[in-house]
Amino acid sequence: MWGLWIISLSILLTKSQLIVDIIVSSFKDSQLASNFTALVQQNFQDRFSFNLVPIGNIWDIENLVDIPDIIFDMTFSTSFSKSIMQLAEEKHIILVKTSKPASIYSNWEFFTHNSWENKIEALSSVLLYLNWTTFIVISDEIYIQDNYFSKKDCQWFYFSNSNNKNSADLFIGKQIQPTGVRNIVILNKGESTRMLLQSLGEHNFLTNGTGVLVGNEGSWNLYGNGVISYTESGLENADSYYSYEGLALIKFLNLVLECPSGSGPLDLVEFLDKNTVDHHPISNFTLLNFKNNEKIIAGNIFNGNLTISKSLNFPGDSSIIPNSPTTDVNIWIADGTTNPGADPELLATTVTYAEFYALSYWNSIHALDGFEITVTDTDCGVTIYNADYAYSCFSKLLETPGVGYLTSLYPWMTIGYIYTLRYLNCSMPHISPYAPSTVTENYTAFPEFMTVIKDVTFNTQVILNLAVIFGWKNFVVIYDDAGIVMYNYFVAQLKKFNMRIVNPPELQKIDTYYTRNDYPKWKYWFEGIIKLRARLMVGFLTPPYWMYVTESFYDAGMRRSDWIFLANARLAYSLSWETDEVQRRKLINLLYGGIVIAQAEWIGDYGQMLRDGFIKAYINDTDFRCLAFDSAMLLLHGIEFTIQKGQNVKDYGVINANLRKQKFAGCSGTISIEPGGNQRSLPTIGIHNLKWDESSGKIYEDLVGEYDLSSAQLITFYKAIVWYDNTTNVPTDIIEYENGCPFPAKIISRSGKGSGVLYGVSSALIIISIIEAFIMWEKLWSYLCINKLTIQSLVQFEDYILMAIVAIDFFQFLSQGPDISGRNKWLSLLCTYSLINFDYTVTGDAYWVYLYTAMGISCYLIFTFILLFYRIKNCLRIMLQHIKSLSLLFLPLIGNIAFLPMVSVLLSIFQCDQGISSDLTDSFIRQDCNTYCWDNKYILWGIFSIASLVTYIPLSLYFRHYFENINENTNIKTKPLFIIEKTIFQIIIVVLNKTLKIYDESLHGLCCIILFIILIALCHIQRPYNYHRMNLWLIISYLAILWSFILSTVYWIIKFDSIILWLTLQYSGFFIFIAAGIAIQCKWCPSLLYTEKPVDIAVFFKFSLGNKIAATEINKMKKTLMEIQNSSKMRTSIIDSQSIVYTSKAVMISE
Repeated sequence: MWGLWIISLSILLTKSQLIVDIIVSSFKDSQLASNFTALVQQNFQDRFSFNLVPIGNIWDIENLVDIPDIIFDMTFSTSFSKSIMQLAEEKHIILVKTSKPASIYSNWEFFTHNSWENKIEALSSVLLYLNWTTFIVISDEIYIQDNYFSKKDCQWFYFSNSNNKNSADLFIGKQIQPTGVRNIVILNKGESTRMLLQSLGEHNFLTNGTGVLVGNEGSWNLYGNGVISYTESGLENADSYYSYEGLALIKFLNLVLECPSGSGPLDLVEFLDKNTVDHHPISNFTLLNFKNNEKIIAGNIFNGNLTISKSLNFPGDSSIIPNSPTTDVNIWIADGTTNPGADPELLATTVTYAEFYALSYWNSIHALDGFEITVTDTDCGVTIYNADYAYSCFSKLLETPGVGYLTSLYPWMTIGYIYTLRYLNCSMPHISPYAPSTVTENYTAFPEFMTVIKDVTFNTQVILNLAVIFGWKNFVVIYDDAGIVMYNYFVAQLKKFNMRIVNPPELQKIDTYYTRNDYPKWKYWFEGIIKLRARLMVGFLTPPYWMYVTESFYDAGMRRSDWIFLANARLAYSLSWETDEVQRRKLINLLYGGIVIAQAEWIGDYGQMLRDGFIKAYINDTDFRCLAFDSAMLLLHGIEFTIQKGQNVKDYGVINANLRKQKFAGCSGTISIEPGGNQRSLPTIGIHNLKWDESSGKIYEDLVGEYDLSSAQLITFYKAIVWYDNTTNVPTDIIEYENGCPFPAKIISRSGKGSGVLYGVSSALIIISIIEAFIMWEKLWSYLCINKLTIQSLVQFEDYILMAIVAIDFFQFLSQGPDISGRNKWLSLLCTYSLINFDYTVTGDAYWVYLYTAMGISCYLIFTFILLFYRIKNCLRIMLQHIKSLSLLFLPLIGNIAFLPMVSVLLSIFQCDQGISSDLTDSFIRQDCNTYCWDNKYILWGIFSIASLVTYIPLSLYFRHYFENINENTNIKTKPLFIIEKTIFQIIIVVLNKTLKIYDESLHGLCCIILFIILIALCHIQRPYNYHRMNLWLIISYLAILWSFILSTVYWIIKFDSIILWLTLQYSGFFIFIAAGIAIQCKWCPSLLYTEKPVDIAVFFKFSLGNKIAATEINKMKKTLMEIQNSSKMRTSIIDSQSIVYTSKAVMISE
C-alpha cells in the first residue's frame, strides 16, 4: 500500500502537467464537448493537459490506457458515472462532476457547482428581499419541490429542459397565464430558460407589475428587461451552456492550482476537502439584473446573506418591487355624467352601477383566481357625441388601455366611440347592454361591437304572437322617420298573420322630433286616430319624443280605457326625463295597463338572487341594469376563456373572437352572440305589464311572462296581465261599450274634485243671479204696480201664452223634483218633452246641439237688447221693426218657457261629478261621456257657458216683463217681484237637480218640498197676476207639484214597492186639486176674459142668396157688434192709462 503511494507521488512530482480527461458520452453532442474542451484548454495550457475521451459503453471506461490525474465526468449517465467512480477509487483519480447525484459521494468525488442546499439558500435570500408571498415556480427538478417549495405559498409547475418553443408557448399560455400570478421564479437550465422568458414576453408578462427571478443554471441565457437572476460567483460571464460548465470547471481547477506544489493525491484530496463544503464550492453567488439587453451585477449573496450594490430594475422599467398576488385586467366602462356643452346626464351612471356590481360579484366568487378586475371610467360623453371632445378624452385614457369596453346604451354614442378609437388605432371590443341600431347590427362594418339584446324588430314578432293568443286583429300603428325600418317589418308581419292597420297612411307618420308645442298643428291627426276607436296602439317612436306624442293623445281626449299601448322597447326609464308633474301624470294615465315587449331581466332564481344583491348594494334597480350586468359578465367570461386557452388577453382580435364563442346563464337568460352578427342569439323576451306604484308615484314594468324560442312552450306567463280597468279580462281590440262611452260603466266612480267644481259654479250662479235680480228690481221695477183686471175683456193671443206658461211650468218643475220615471212613465214622458229632463234624453252629440243652441239664444238676446234700447242708424230701423215683430213671438218662448231648459243645459257642462279615476282631468260630462272635463275643448266651452248664463239670466228676466208691456192688447199682467222670485226659484231647483238629486233623492225631495211651500206661500200673499183665475190655477199647479214631491220623497225614504198605490195617491191628489180649483173658480172667480163670438155663417149665406132674414136675427147681430165695440173702447182707455208708466220708464232707460 505504502509502496503504491510512494510510486504515485514520485510520478506526480516528476510531471510538469496534470492530465485531465474529460469523459463524454459518444451519444451526446460532440461539437458541444469540443467547444467546452477548447474553452478550458485556453485557460490552462501550461499546467493541465486536457483529453476529450468519448465512451460508448462501460468497457471503454475499463480499457482506458492512460490513467489521468483528474477525470471530469460529462456523461450525465448514471451507469457511466458509476463505472467512472469505481475507476477513480481504484486508481486514486480525482473525479469532478457538475452536481451531486442522488447517491452518496465518495472521498475522491468533487463538484464544480454549489449544492442544492446552497442554491436554495441563495434563492431564499432573494425571495426574502423581494417579499413575494405568492409566486410561481417553474423547474424541471423535482428535488427542489420535494425538499423546499412544498411548504411555501407558491404554485409549482414542471417544465422539461428538453421542450421546444411551441411547448413553452403552450405552457405559459395555458398553465401560467390562467393563474393570474405575476411573480415567477424560473429554475430551469440553459435554453429552456430563454424559451420561457420569450413566451412570457409574448404573453405580456414582462410588463409593469410583473416580477421574474431566474435561478442559477439559467442565468447565462437571460431575456427581457427587468429580469433578475442569481448565479455562482465566477460564472457571471457565461453566455452558453458549455461556457457555463467550462467556467465552473476552470473555477475548480484554479482551486486545484492553489494546492501547494509537490502535494500527492491524498494531500490534494485533503486540500480540496478543506476548501469546499461537502465537496461543493463555498456558497457565493452574484445577483444579476438584465437591463438594456445586458447583465448588470446588482449584488452578492454569500452564505445566504444578500447585499444589494445597485438599484434593481423590474419589467416595465419599474423600480418598484412587484408584489401583487394577482394580475390586473383593466376594463373600460362608459361611466360618468359629462355631456360636452350640455347638462349632465345621470342615466349612464345608474346603468353602470350594474356593471360595477358584476365586476365586484366576479371578484368575490374568485371566478378568475389570480386575476383582479380593474376599471377605468371613460366619461367621454353620455348622450351627446362630440368628435373633438371624444378624441381628447380617449387619447388620455389609452395610457391605461382596457381589454374591452362596456360601452353606451345609445347607438349613436357607441358608433362615435368606435370611430374615435379606430382613429387612435385601437380596436377594443365594445359591448353594450342595449344600443339597438340597424347600423351597429352590421358585423362587417362594426366587427368590434356586440350587444346583449336582440334587434328590437324581433320584439314585434312577440306582439303579433300575443295578438293571436288574445284574439286581436286590429292595430293603430304610428311611427317617425327613425322607426321606418321597424314599421316596414311590422307591416310585413301583419300580412302573414292576417291582421290589419286601422288608421290610414295619413294618420300613421308623425314628425321625428315632435314636441308638445307642435300639438295645434297635429291636433286633427290625434283626434282622427281617437275617432277610430281602435284600442291597440303600436308606436315606433324615438325616445323621448314618444312621451310628447302620448301627452298629445291625452290632450286630444284619449284616456286610459281608450287604448292599450304595445311598446317594443323599455318605457319606464324614459319617464324619469319628464319633470313636469302634470305632463307626467298624463303619461301614467295612458300607459297604465299597457304591455312592453323587451328583453327580460332578472329571470329565474339566479336572476332574483342577483337582483336582491344589487338592491342591497344600490337601493333599487332600474331598466337595463340586468342587461348591463350581463354585458359585463360576457366580457368577463371572454377574458376567462382567453386566459384558459393560453391566449393573449390584450390581443383585441383574440378577445373579440372569444367573446363571440361564449354561452352562459345570465340574469336575463342565456347569453350568446349570434354567429356572423353583433346581436344576441335566442334571447328571452320579457312580456312586461305597465303598472303604477301609488306609494312612490312611479310607473314600473312588471315581468308577467316570457317569449323563449329555445323553449318547447313559446310563450309562458308567470302571472295574469292587469289591464287598464284593474281586471285580468282581456279587452277587445275595438272599443265597444254598452253605455256608449269609451270605458265600461263599472269603472265609473264619483269624482270628488269634479263635484267640488260643480258645487262652486252652482253656488256662484245663484249668488250672481240674486245680485242681478236685486239690481234690476231696484233700478227698474221697485216702484211699479199692476192694476187688477176687474172688467170683462176680450182675451188675446198673448194671454193664452201666459196661461200656457203656467201649464208648462207644471211639467218643468215636476221634472226637477225627485225621480218619478220608474212609477209614472206617462207623466215622466210629459216632463221629458217639456225640454228639460236632460239626464234621460239629451246625451252625446245631441247635447252639444242643445248647448250650441243655448249659446246662440243668449247671443240673440244680447243682440236684441242692443237693437231695442240703444240708438241705431237709420239703415237699421227697418231691421229694428222686424226684431220687434219677432220679439212678440220669441220672447215668451226664450224668456219663460225656455228658461229652465236654458239654465239646465248651460249648467250641465259643469256636471263633471263622475270619472274613471280621482283625477279631475279623468272626470267627464254626464251628458257626453266621450268628453273629458278640463281639456282644451272643455275649458273653451265652459267659459262660453258661464258667459251665456251670466248674460242670459238678467236679459231673460228683463224680457219676461218687457213682453207683457210691449203688447198693448195683453190683459194678463205679472208682478215684477214674482218674476224675480220665480227666476231665483227656478235657478235653485235646477242647481238642486244637478247636484243633490244625483246622490240623495230623499234629501233632494225634502229641499224641493221646502222650496215649493215657500213659493206657494209667496204666491198666496203676493197674488202674482192681475187676474184672479191665473193666481188660482198657479197655486193649484204648485200644490199639485208639491203633492207629487211629497209622494216621491216618501217613496225614496221608505221605498215601498206598490206602484199602483203610488199612482192612485198621485192621481187622486191631482183630481182633488183640480176639482177644488174648479169649485173655487165657479164660486169666487168669475171669468173676466171672453172670446169674440163668431158671425153666423148661415145667416150671411142666406143673405147672399137673397132670402129673407128674420128681423130678430138681424137685431141680435147688431146688438152683438155694439157690445164688442163698447168693450174695445173701454179696454183701450185702460191700456192707455197703464202704458203711461212704462212709456215714461222706457224714456228714463233711453236717457
